[in-house]
Amino acid sequence: MESIMTLSLYGLAIPLIVQVSVGWAKSLGFPTRFAPHLASALGIACAVTAAILNGQPILWGVIAGVFLGAIASGAYDAALGRPADKPVDEVLPPI
Repeated sequence: MESIMTLSLYGLAIPLIVQVSVGWAKSLGFPTRFAPHLASALGIACAVTAAILNGQPILWGVIAGVFLGAIASGAYDAALGRPADKPVDEVLPPI
């Protein structure tokens, strides 16, 4: 079984495919607020395709695609240097 981080289609890493595709869509006028949703949808589509090509269950592709879309979306935000909306101590209750 392949690792989710090395999952690729025809030699291209899926997070890279998703990140470039979302950037291209935004440059064509796609609303930025829907970019994470587009990243998840593209991640699912790519991962399901990779799962079918590698003989994995489709459910594995769907689950991997959600994570890969989130990875691509988070990597883009990290590359821009955007801070988190709220600090962790405001989001999580104290222990």
